[in-house]
Amino acid sequence: MVGPKEFRTTYILPDGTQVTFRPIHPTDEPRMRELFYALSEQTRYYRFMSHQKVVPRKQIQEFVYIDHRNEVALVGTLPAPHGEEIIALGNYYLDPKTNRAEVAFVVHDKWQNKGIGTFLLQQLIRIAKRNGIRGFTAEVLAENKAMQAVFNKSNCKISTKFDGKVYSYILDFE
Repeated sequence: MVGPKEFRTTYILPDGTQVTFRPIHPTDEPRMRELFYALSEQTRYYRFMSHQKVVPRKQIQEFVYIDHRNEVALVGTLPAPHGEEIIALGNYYLDPKTNRAEVAFVVHDKWQNKGIGTFLLQQLIRIAKRNGIRGFTAEVLAENKAMQAVFNKSNCKISTKFDGKVYSYILDFE
């Protein structure tokens, strides 16, 4: 299923590079595989909290086959010789019991620290609010300072718990 067209948006980096954000769709499977294998080991660890070297096809399919309501996934793309390159993924999964969604995203190492993660979080918040979701939850490793910074400047009411290794975030939309 292809997500709503109104999820499409553009972000312009300070250097003028234009990143297009759109809903993920099943035909993105090969480009998602390329993104995962292009990530550094550290970035993969920060995103999946494990040192997996191989991303099973089933896991990639879980990213691309979604319903766009209870789960939403946006990809950030750049034009490429073969169509487009996916450089970022942001997604959330709704827990109907709490009406909060677990949010996660990853940005290709070469494109980190350019505001893409912050922009992606804002887009996901906008979509979640429109869908009547009350907030996000997230798990962030203690050493992942960049992701903590993205959440901390989200303009949401934030509470965190720390277990010595992982920060558990709750972001409430006002």
